[in-house]
Amino acid sequence: MMSSHGHGACPVNASFDPLARAFLGDPFAVLASLPGDTPIFYAPSIDYYVVTRYADIKSVFLDTETYSAALTQLPLVQLVPDAAQMLLGSGHKPQPSMVSIDPPAHTRLRSPTARAFTPGRVAQMEPTIRCTIDQLLNDIGPSSPFDLVSRLTFPLPATIIFSFLGIPERDWPQLKEWCGHRAVLGFGSPKPEEQVQRATKVAAYRRYLATFVASKAIVRDDDFTSALLAIHDENPNALTHEEISSIVYGLTFAGHETTNCLIGNLVYRLLEKPERWDAVVADPELIPNAIDETLRYDPPVTAWRRLTKRPVTLGGVDLPEGAKLFLWLAASGRDASVFPAPESFNLNRSDTSKSLAFGLGIHYCLGAALGKLEAHLALEALTSRFPGLRLVGGQELSFLPNISFRGPQSLWVEVPEDS
Repeated sequence: MMSSHGHGACPVNASFDPLARAFLGDPFAVLASLPGDTPIFYAPSIDYYVVTRYADIKSVFLDTETYSAALTQLPLVQLVPDAAQMLLGSGHKPQPSMVSIDPPAHTRLRSPTARAFTPGRVAQMEPTIRCTIDQLLNDIGPSSPFDLVSRLTFPLPATIIFSFLGIPERDWPQLKEWCGHRAVLGFGSPKPEEQVQRATKVAAYRRYLATFVASKAIVRDDDFTSALLAIHDENPNALTHEEISSIVYGLTFAGHETTNCLIGNLVYRLLEKPERWDAVVADPELIPNAIDETLRYDPPVTAWRRLTKRPVTLGGVDLPEGAKLFLWLAASGRDASVFPAPESFNLNRSDTSKSLAFGLGIHYCLGAALGKLEAHLALEALTSRFPGLRLVGGQELSFLPNISFRGPQSLWVEVPEDS
């Protein structure tokens, strides 16, 4: 139901709920059902203004004077006091993460992080990524169906980002579990009693990283955290231990859930129409296109958030100061004014690199190159090892109940005997 009131006023969509089961299952059906002329509408279910058009979302990303990143990772729902206290308590004041701060503080943290996160360091990861993929795939007996998520797309990026950061392997399972709690607490709608339990876990995760950075400061290695500590040595005020811990907190999470979703969506969209998969098997040169087209058509990060710092008119709608914006990235990839025939998944599309899947401007995803490299190497290995791979019939995909990260929680595949 849409209703509107006043000049420059915003249409209201009372039924829009990004945490509803139907939305999680197929947000694109919800998008298709919206009236064509509503670039922005207000969704009471989440108390956000939903921005759908490519041009409007792009302008928000590029205008840091008007739009703040402050609420990017704030919980979607108001936390009960006990849970909020739990996150702040334990003698530990969490530093805001880089994705949720504005200039000049953002600039100060981003430049050393970018300095340590060089293209060279990413390129050096390639042998490790290949080796990890091989180990994971060697464990799969292709004669019976297997779940691609638990066997490959979930363990791969976690392994890569944790080893990149220098986190000891024995702690990886614990970190993966903490990241799951963090996703639901920050981007979902947990019940009050569940909030306290999950907040306890996130506080433990923060404490662990503070201890980890302190121990790395004493014993260095050739890893990303040590590279940040070297920058701290040059000028301790430029990058404090607390800030390094905050950067690592950001990357342990961002570098893993998103890439897991990307690879899951990529393989699903190719197998959904077996001729797509077969085309990539026949011509591996299509792999970069397949990745870019997945980022446009079914992005792993479906929505991001901003806050207006002053009254502004966006997409013809007057927004007050303090308006919370739900930037619907998945909708921007289906914008027909930017991508002709947006509803068709096209391996030969030429303009996919324009998608906003990694954001834009000063907050453009630092790990974009690493995520794409992992997806590329994973698809390369899968298509060469299992050229006859197919989806197991009759499965219904399920998705983590949150507003931002979307990929299948399991994806059952098989290699039919006759292939």
